Amino acid sequence: MKPQRVTWALEDHTRAKHEILRRYLQAWFPILALGGFPRMVFIDGFAGPGIYDDGSDGSPLIALKAFLDQATPIRAECHFHFIEKDEARADRLHGCIGTLFAARAKPRNLHVRVHSGEGFEQVYAEALRDHPRNAPVFALVDPFGWNGMPMTAMRDLMNRASGEVLVNFMFEEINRFLTHRDQPDNFDALFGCPDWRKVTALPPAQRKAGIRDLYAAQLVSMAGARFVRHFEMRNGRERTDYYLFFATKNQKGLKKMKEAMWSVDQRGGMAFSDATDPGQQVLFDGSDLTQLEGILARRFSGATADVDEIERFVVEETAFRETHYKGILKGMEARVPAAIQVEACREGRRRGTYPAGTRVRFA
Repeated sequence: MKPQRVTWALEDHTRAKHEILRRYLQAWFPILALGGFPRMVFIDGFAGPGIYDDGSDGSPLIALKAFLDQATPIRAECHFHFIEKDEARADRLHGCIGTLFAARAKPRNLHVRVHSGEGFEQVYAEALRDHPRNAPVFALVDPFGWNGMPMTAMRDLMNRASGEVLVNFMFEEINRFLTHRDQPDNFDALFGCPDWRKVTALPPAQRKAGIRDLYAAQLVSMAGARFVRHFEMRNGRERTDYYLFFATKNQKGLKKMKEAMWSVDQRGGMAFSDATDPGQQVLFDGSDLTQLEGILARRFSGATADVDEIERFVVEETAFRETHYKGILKGMEARVPAAIQVEACREGRRRGTYPAGTRVRFA
């Protein structure tokens, strides 16, 4: 539900989401700086007031501090666009940014603009026009509902040299209003197609997957993403509050987002899982690594594969990280009888290690 006050309480699911954003941006800025990009762009499409009732940072300050707190200062030009339609909240955000830079020097290569009085759908294109097409863009699209975040906007954001989006897809509200007579145009814009109408007749369990999977498919087919992962955020009643969708064209971005997801502390009462593959319901609490052995055994059963191929599969098609699979292979090799056999490796390889060039056969 959309808050009516200028600021509001920070909820557990938002805290987890912000920690994911913080960790990802801490990696995103230096990766692009080392990649030689002279300019980077961050867009917060529904920025809010910059602070919560308890004094915790909102997403704009989290993003700015991820840039400012780098061990090695970022030399590239970085432009932050914070879009907030509510003018009172935008004024509060201005104040929070002013307080931040009163306490620490603002680098000359850091540029901040708060867009007030108009929403994301009206402003994002203006923000993009200010920058060359080869400037990488990361956009956080985090609304309270579903209006004002059309699939055409996702397409425009992704249509950059290195465009990425992190979308808060408010499943519970969308599902509740999907058949409302006043909403067809809004849902046509959200999904970028009329196919959501087919989902409304499905049973509840299938309807949930249908809504989620249609949005994921549209991020690929219409927005142009190469990789899309969606993370289910559940409350203490085990109900799905929303999905976080991450869309990118870059495998390194996918790796870093997974790293952020797996490293977030979930003791705050919010659970989340990767549900991109219906066969994998992986909770990010470290206890699900055993699932990866079964996934690898099914995918490569009776086949020979090199470790680069295995890593690519793990990164691009599972919920797991590139750091997870070698430990699984080690256990499979040590078992009696062994579940894998090493068929090719470099001279001097130690058992249980899998350097580049290693090929293994799965039982």
